[in-house]
Amino acid sequence: MPETGSLSPEINEQLETVGTADVVIGVPALQNTEDLHWATKLAGIGQRVVIAFPKTVPSVDSSQLAGPQFLRYEFTSGDRHLNPPTSLDGSFLEVFQISQRVGAKCCCVWNGNPQDLTFEVIERLVAPALKEGFDLVTPCYLEKKFGSLVNGSIVYPALRALYGKKISFSMAIDLAFSAQFVDRLLQVDPKTRRTRWQQWIATEAICAGLKICQVNLPVEPPRPPESADVSSILTIVLGRLFSDLERNAAYWQRSNGSLPVTTFGEAVRREERAEVAVDVQPMIETFQLGYRNLREIWNLALPPATLVDLKKLTMLPATTFRMPDDLWVRVIYDFALAHRQRSINREHLLRAMTPLYLGWVASHAQELKDAPPSAVRANLESLALAYERQKPYLLSRWRWPDRFNP
Repeated sequence: MPETGSLSPEINEQLETVGTADVVIGVPALQNTEDLHWATKLAGIGQRVVIAFPKTVPSVDSSQLAGPQFLRYEFTSGDRHLNPPTSLDGSFLEVFQISQRVGAKCCCVWNGNPQDLTFEVIERLVAPALKEGFDLVTPCYLEKKFGSLVNGSIVYPALRALYGKKISFSMAIDLAFSAQFVDRLLQVDPKTRRTRWQQWIATEAICAGLKICQVNLPVEPPRPPESADVSSILTIVLGRLFSDLERNAAYWQRSNGSLPVTTFGEAVRREERAEVAVDVQPMIETFQLGYRNLREIWNLALPPATLVDLKKLTMLPATTFRMPDDLWVRVIYDFALAHRQRSINREHLLRAMTPLYLGWVASHAQELKDAPPSAVRANLESLALAYERQKPYLLSRWRWPDRFNP
């Protein structure tokens, strides 16, 4: 069993009092005990429960929130909003260690807004791991017409095409885990003597052949910090995605097609209000400016035929501006290859993706500005199929990179 010796003496002292538990719920973003109103209902789970939250939050009056046990710990701040950090620290490590120490059957880490956390949400996340034997439970958040586009245009379809699993939010930060998966994630790398280097928890579960499911939740996906601009978000997300593809190349090169994962609960759809019109002109202008100013970088990543197609797009007026699915997919795959080949500083490469992404967003918004939600879903499904259709292109260039030398 992995070691849990990195827990502080203060936590270990609290754990001596706790003893054992069946479920551990970690809420690293908790700021006040008023957001623990759901704790009084946890007896409905029928298990012994420990709730772990940062020590900066005042102590809980157990007489008012009878039932679960509470544990305050020194939270190591990490990148909660843009998926787990490069090593298993921050919001996950301490909760995993606590869960392992008390012998929990499963644990749940809620990194999103604590005010969105209810007993219903906790029960939906925990039940599949606790009662159905699933190792990883991921959320399906509320859908929004033009929401989560980095996920919808890149992350979801790319991982679906390459790893063969239709996980709606593989970069989710609100997750539940079996004890088996927690043990695996805490295993020490024999070379570095540190916990495993994680980029995407979902792909770790896929490659290990573990049981994965998703649950529909009545909450929106967590938002990145307001200070995070599009370029920074893309740099972080794509950097981790491309590094993960390189790390797991032996797995995804053997997978074929894609299959759905078990999904619990009915899809939760928000009634659409009148949409604010999306101004695509600034995004198209950024795309055009990128073509003029970033050609040197784009030439290192993209084949000549792709650059010709992009040039044609720069000459289109906003009313007819459309980026074909196959073109967008090839751009993503080519940038993944360039990231692997390190022909240019990786951060510079990834930041050069921003005008291309905004070009895709402008095209998507133009095509669907008057469309109902069902049409948006159909459009993104068509894009996902394009990723699957173009996978042989990525495979051939990954295996024989010298056939194309920009």
